[in-house]
Amino acid sequence: MIVLIILTIILLIVILFLIRRGVNLNAHEVVLNYLNAIARGRPEEAYHLLSSKNKVRRTLQEFQERRSLGNGLIANMIARNISFTIERTDLLDNTATVISIITTPDFKLMMTDVFQRMAPDRIPEQNLQAFIFICQNISHYLDIYQQDTIPLKTTTESFHLIREKDRWQIHLEDSDD
Repeated sequence: MIVLIILTIILLIVILFLIRRGVNLNAHEVVLNYLNAIARGRPEEAYHLLSSKNKVRRTLQEFQERRSLGNGLIANMIARNISFTIERTDLLDNTATVISIITTPDFKLMMTDVFQRMAPDRIPEQNLQAFIFICQNISHYLDIYQQDTIPLKTTTESFHLIREKDRWQIHLEDSDD
């Protein structure tokens, strides 16, 4: 009986720690949560990590429209190839700058390849031939880009955070939100 009481107390302490941890995230964790939410197609979750200034400039609905990933199938295929790490966090009073290294597929390179191979002038005029051409080329790219040959691009991005109501909130620049 005593063992059960001790285990219950330990479980309650762990649960309280986890709940408190979820509310009181450090700047590093807020940025990781934001990046995860964006990459996984959860703009509503990302929106709640934004500063009140960002929320005044753009409603949740407007933010969702700008950050929606569209078709979930395509987004999930691409998201597997996105990764990010935090390089460093600089704190100064109630502000923070978090430097993140983000790796994604090199979309410009891939789309250049697609447009060169599937340029409108290369598509046959006959409907059936055009259908075959498009299917073959799309299959070709799905085969190529589902393997380990996806070209990747790594960039460093800075996120600025401010402390509001004892929580770190991301403050996006005007063009970013």
